[in-house]
Amino acid sequence: MMKARPPSGRSWRPAALIPVILLAAAFAAACATHLRQAKTAYAEGQELSRRYRTEQALAAYKRSLDESTLEARSHPSAQAFMLKGLAEVNLGLWAEAERSFLAAAGLGFESGEAWAADVSVLGLAMSFESLGIKDTALRAYENLLGRSAFRPVRLAAAQRWLDLSLAASLGLGTKERERALADLARTVDRLVAGEFACGYYHYMASQVESHRGDLRRSYDEAAAARELGLPTEKILRDNDNQLVFCRDSLMASLAAPEREAFSAVHASWTKKWGWKDARTPDWKQE
Repeated sequence: MMKARPPSGRSWRPAALIPVILLAAAFAAACATHLRQAKTAYAEGQELSRRYRTEQALAAYKRSLDESTLEARSHPSAQAFMLKGLAEVNLGLWAEAERSFLAAAGLGFESGEAWAADVSVLGLAMSFESLGIKDTALRAYENLLGRSAFRPVRLAAAQRWLDLSLAASLGLGTKERERALADLARTVDRLVAGEFACGYYHYMASQVESHRGDLRRSYDEAAAARELGLPTEKILRDNDNQLVFCRDSLMASLAAPEREAFSAVHASWTKKWGWKDARTPDWKQE
C-alpha cells in the first residue's frame, strides 16, 4: 500500500502568496492615498482662500470632495465623512454636507449631529430668503448667530444677516432706523467681543457704523478687518472701498490738526498694505 503524500500544489508555497500580499498592500495604500490627498487638497483650499484666490480655492475643495468621497466609499470612517462634509460646506453644498456630517456622527464624530443641524437650518434660511420670505430667513440667521458653534455656518449666517438687516433698515423712518441700527451695532459688538480676531466681524462693524454716521469708527473697524483678513476677495474690495470713502469724508470734515494726524495714520496703513496711493488699493486697475 502506498503512503499518502502531503499536498504539493504550488498554492502551498510561500512565494505564491506574494502577489496577494502586494495586492492587499496596494489596496491599503490607495485608501490611505485618498484620505491623504483629500486632506492636502482641503488645506490647499484654505490657504488659497486666505490669499483671495477664489477660483483656485474652489477647485482645491472640489478635489478634496472627490478624494474624500472615494475614501468614504471604500473605507467609511468618521474622518472621511467629516472631511467630505467640510469640503461640501466650502462649495455651498448644504444638503450634501448635512448627510455627510450625520454619517460622520454615526461613525463616532461627536459634533456631527450638531454640525448637521446647523447646516440644515442655514440651508433652510437661504431657501426662505430666495423665496422672498425674508423675515423668517432673518430669524433663522439670528438663531445661528446666537448659538451655532460651527464657525463656517456662523460666518455664512452673519453675512446674510447683515445684508438683510441693513436693507431692512433703509425702509424705516428716521427714528425707527436709528433704533434698528443701534440694535445691529450691539449685536455686532457682541460678535466682535466673542471673536476679536475675526476680520469679517470688524467688517460688519464698519458697515453698521458707516450707516450710523460714525465714519471714524467705521474707518478703524475697516482697517482692523483689512489686517485680520476677510473671507472673500469681493468683501476685501468692498472693505477697501469703505476705507477710501471714510478717508475722503474725514479729510473733508476734520479740522486741520486732526486731519493731519488722520492722514499720517492712513498713510501708514496704505504703505503696509502696498496701495498705489492714498485712494488706490493694490488690486485696483489704473
